[in-house]
Amino acid sequence: MIYSFSQWLLFFYIYCFIGWVWETCYVSVMQAKWINRGFMRGPFLPIYGSGAIMILICTLRFRTQAIPVFFFGMISATILEYCTGATMEKLFHVRYWDYTGKPFNINGHICLVSSLAWGAFSVILTLYGHTPIEGFVLGMNHNLLEFLAFVLTVVISIDMFESIREALNLKEMLLSLEENNVEFRRIQKRIEIIQAFYGTELKEKSEVGLKKINTAIVSGKELYDKYGIHKNRKSVTKTVFLANLERARARKEERLHYLSDATETYAEWMKGLAVKDEAVLQAIAEARNMISGQKRNILNMKNKEYIKLRALLKRNPDAVSKMHEQAFSEIMEITEKEGKDEPKR
Repeated sequence: MIYSFSQWLLFFYIYCFIGWVWETCYVSVMQAKWINRGFMRGPFLPIYGSGAIMILICTLRFRTQAIPVFFFGMISATILEYCTGATMEKLFHVRYWDYTGKPFNINGHICLVSSLAWGAFSVILTLYGHTPIEGFVLGMNHNLLEFLAFVLTVVISIDMFESIREALNLKEMLLSLEENNVEFRRIQKRIEIIQAFYGTELKEKSEVGLKKINTAIVSGKELYDKYGIHKNRKSVTKTVFLANLERARARKEERLHYLSDATETYAEWMKGLAVKDEAVLQAIAEARNMISGQKRNILNMKNKEYIKLRALLKRNPDAVSKMHEQAFSEIMEITEKEGKDEPKR
């Protein structure tokens, strides 16, 4: 059977929607809560639509033979899944699905169970599922078909554009957090240089600083305690999220305060010394510059940006970042723990 371009488009959108229904129901049951699953914000999963089209192209000639359909569909869909997963990770530095813990996986992008599932879906789709959908699309009025294909293309293109922008924003934030963590380590190295010359007082400052850092872990709790009890569960979730964000800021501020305090202590100390050690003076100057930059970074932690990322990560609860594990864990610490500290009702 030869389909027109608009018919192929409509098949693609229909299978994107069916894939979203399947994936959302499956993940929601596994997570025991409703999850609007997928890379996009709307009810479409392009990986399923693309997989279905790939399977149909490869298997329609064998549409009454289950075994060839199973193997051709499994192979073609698995290749598509691997290429899509690898490309997305390359572009966005995040894996939106990860099979690393599954047996017989390849780079976490595909695994044996997933491939077998694609084979089973190929049989169901080609031998049974596609026939009624094919009849529906082929029986549609030509003008209506063209109109629906056009409207859906516009809507899904806008959604895809916004979703890609969100994913790129997440990538930028991961890179920024990674750079921030490196900067913190560099500041610590400068402090260690000073410590090598004047270790006793730094040790005392360190003990005080560690207590401040531990205190910072519960910073933001007052915000939650004050506003956490709402009848509307959605409000509770957002409030906890903002409290988590406040905690993250507090932790960074306290850590920075400790490093800044230690740096300035030694800067004052150096003023009273008859002979100045150039290595220590340089370490102090570099630490001051880095601390100033980190203060600006903390101020740039905007709630609006994190709220957008929260929506993307909620749709993809299994997402991971192998490239930026520490930075990704910091973001997940803010976004995924919502509701765990909710007060009992």
